[in-house]
Amino acid sequence: MRPNRPAARTALALIAALGLTTVAACGSSPSGSSGSTTTAPASVALKSVTATGAVDLKTAPKISLGKTPISSKAVEHKVLTAGTGKAATKADTVRLRAQIYNGTSGKLIDDGYAKGRGEEAYRLGRTDIVAGFTEGLVGATKGGRIAFTIPPDKGFGAAGNDQLGVKGTDTIVVVADIADVHTPLTQVDGTQTAAPAGLPAVEFKNGPTKAPTVTVPKSAAPATTQQATLVQGTGATVQKGQTISAQYHGVLWKDGSVFDSSWQRGAAADFPIGVGGVIPGWDNTLVGKKVGSRVLLVIPPKDGYGTAGQPPKISGTDTLVFVVDILDAY
Repeated sequence: MRPNRPAARTALALIAALGLTTVAACGSSPSGSSGSTTTAPASVALKSVTATGAVDLKTAPKISLGKTPISSKAVEHKVLTAGTGKAATKADTVRLRAQIYNGTSGKLIDDGYAKGRGEEAYRLGRTDIVAGFTEGLVGATKGGRIAFTIPPDKGFGAAGNDQLGVKGTDTIVVVADIADVHTPLTQVDGTQTAAPAGLPAVEFKNGPTKAPTVTVPKSAAPATTQQATLVQGTGATVQKGQTISAQYHGVLWKDGSVFDSSWQRGAAADFPIGVGGVIPGWDNTLVGKKVGSRVLLVIPPKDGYGTAGQPPKISGTDTLVFVVDILDAY
């Protein structure tokens, strides 16, 4: 039951946002399990890779791959410039600029420092990210510059990627400058206020990590989108164009039946916000909210899935009720 999502436009987007099989109603994808970092042995494949220039996230480094072809059967890491602070795990979000090469030809296939490009961020627990990209960023530290390989079986597999000019036997080489490493919330905490009169009641009988109980009034559904912040977060403000990590629970106003729930799947979900990647009722309400907030949304068809609905559970006349816990914005 996912809506349309913006097409990936860059090589980095294709590598780091491969998710074409997401199942959540708001165009999201489940997270993976968190992991710890271990000290990796010195890379053999990357031994000749060098980079010069300060890690200022503004100026592209001068990179030399040295001898090509570069080939690896595992994700190999090399620290080109040491960073500071905590080392990223799969529980973290990493913000970066990256340059991506075909290790066979040595050709630059994507430049994160190109004109008009900004820093990009990825929550490493997402399972719609190419596996080698996630593994490569584990261990990264703020202010550091790292290189890592993505072997075929941790990238695009035997099929390769024609759009990027990557064959099924090519190893990808990524050089990334790390702007930030942070850990998203795992749950929303705080005293919950009651929903306004006329809106559904929300109870978390089993705590904030389990799906809530939503009780819909017997009255007619509102004709316009309604929203209420039940827990006011204290984190960063969600900006248009960011990706949100959230837990959410959706029921139909007409009978209270659940049509989708990330809580029931047991994993937070990620989706772009404010750019048409999700239903208007989300885009028009969640931008401007604070990370750590719990939001109640009541969304009529015109701000949901329209007259077509999302069969088999959502008809073109169904009003939707969502409870959304915002855990991260990146």
